Amino acid sequence: MRQALNAGFHGLPTIFRSTAVTAIGVAVTVAMPAWAAEPVTVATAGFDFVDTSGEMRDQTAEHDQRLQALDRTIFDSLAAEKNLRTVPLDCVDKCTVGSAGVEALSRRAVEAGASHLLVGQVRKMSTLVGGVKFAVIDLDTNRPTCDRFLSYRGDTDEAWSRAAAFAAQDVARHCLPHP
Repeated sequence: MRQALNAGFHGLPTIFRSTAVTAIGVAVTVAMPAWAAEPVTVATAGFDFVDTSGEMRDQTAEHDQRLQALDRTIFDSLAAEKNLRTVPLDCVDKCTVGSAGVEALSRRAVEAGASHLLVGQVRKMSTLVGGVKFAVIDLDTNRPTCDRFLSYRGDTDEAWSRAAAFAAQDVARHCLPHP
């Protein structure tokens, strides 16, 4: 039977065979989006900041600006990923673990349609060393899919920006399921 089918196909003139192959290729290409998995939806909470450096100079305003930029960079970087969909959290006050708590943020994330929640904290340990601690929580199981601490050098806009970009890249590549 198989030989008969092959003979039938190969017995067609070349123009018909190439047209048939092209038609099959177009049909598969058009149907592919239907096969593609839905993107993973992640809600991103704002990151908290803790300064344990003991520096005398008040840098609250600088750190607040850097923290806002870090939050924006992480959200925008994750939003740029093709396999992810990001949703903001609706909070009256700050949307951080320190302000709202994990349970409240998890509820808000589920209400926003997220399957995962990113939470974190920036810790300044000294003038030279800082760290970004973050976790991604699977909202179906209420368990972390990853829990990381990334250290970085410096307390500058550039150092914080690089830390944010690296954290977002790590979340996208290693902490969330890939469809």
